[in-house]
Amino acid sequence: MSQQQPCRVDPKLWQSCAGDSIKIPKLHSKVYYFPQGHLEHSNPSPTTQSLSLINGYRPFIPCIISAIDLLADPHTDEVFAKLLLTPVADGTIEPPDVPYEDQENNVVSSFKTLTRSDANNGGAFSVPCGCAIKIFPPLDLKAKPAPFQELSFTDVHGEVWKFRHIYTGTPQRHLITSGWSKFVDKKKLVVGDSLIFLKNSAGRIFIGIRRKFDISRSRRITEKAVMEAAELADKNKAFEVVYYPTAGGDNFVVDANVVEDAMKINWNCGMRVKFPLNNDSSKGTISNLSAPSNRPWRMLQVNWDEPKVSENTKRVNPWMVEPIFDIAELHLHFPQIKRLRVDPGFALSRSTERESASTHNCKASKVSPSSIKLFGRIIKLSAGDNLPDSGINEDGCKGCNEVEAINKTMKITS
Repeated sequence: MSQQQPCRVDPKLWQSCAGDSIKIPKLHSKVYYFPQGHLEHSNPSPTTQSLSLINGYRPFIPCIISAIDLLADPHTDEVFAKLLLTPVADGTIEPPDVPYEDQENNVVSSFKTLTRSDANNGGAFSVPCGCAIKIFPPLDLKAKPAPFQELSFTDVHGEVWKFRHIYTGTPQRHLITSGWSKFVDKKKLVVGDSLIFLKNSAGRIFIGIRRKFDISRSRRITEKAVMEAAELADKNKAFEVVYYPTAGGDNFVVDANVVEDAMKINWNCGMRVKFPLNNDSSKGTISNLSAPSNRPWRMLQVNWDEPKVSENTKRVNPWMVEPIFDIAELHLHFPQIKRLRVDPGFALSRSTERESASTHNCKASKVSPSSIKLFGRIIKLSAGDNLPDSGINEDGCKGCNEVEAINKTMKITS
């Protein structure tokens, strides 16, 4: 029997199954490939030998994405991406102009994480009311007996599944009944998996699965494959990588503009940061810039306010977090300042005490009269603010030399 091959997946359905936080760079765009991140994707706890080998290659390689395949595993329905990367010998080269391909935007999606009763293949699937209203054709909810309809959903492989959608029970709710047990059994659904629904402009409904994280199931990439890719990249030869959104870890192929914008920020100890896609509790303070020179991967060590934050996020990539601005505190502490222009990327610490801790043993340099130092950051004043030269010095955090070295290597300028 021939082995089943992965099939291509509609980009919108692929993205819905992968999740909003997953960003695959566009075809022909310029990116940075990080071998260390690739190794982490293969194994979150790589051996000392593997780390030593991967550190023998360049820490980041500028590339152009030459091909993209958005695929689904034929056995688990897990979506993944296969990318062909072509290294760029000169990091400043611009990618070729490519006509913009407008994809269908008139789609609606919804998802639900399966409960124990949902995953019971002898039961039914309880559909969230919002999902039923947005995705399914309308029902006359006042009809007697209980209103129902027969629906057809297309999965990531193009196979069509037939279900019965009924509105019944006490209290009344939307259920998928007939056809559900067969679907659970065939897809081997378990508690914690998520079911994805997507409807296009023609009214066609698609169904996908976002598997819960399972390290025993998600390891699809061997360390040998990583080493082969890193060696080819280091020699400026085209290479292929595979990325599984459910495998955990950060994406190791990142849009060049995203990386370069992040590296323009003058990261400092004591700077407040947050995860942009997470809730308000995911805030923290940079405690150290721990990366060796020219290695930006996970260079920021963060003490998070929430003690339950995963150990994997104690050290993060600069492009994964955002500095926190608090303009209200500017006016609270400096009411005489009426007009301020805060440079993009500047984060303001919440206390001078934190600033004092972060600038210990730092080298000082003179601040220009057109700016002031505030909570350890340099604030440029708009014309007309006319504050006198205070003679305050600018402090650089331990680790700033590493940032400057990386920026020089990437040829980044502010």
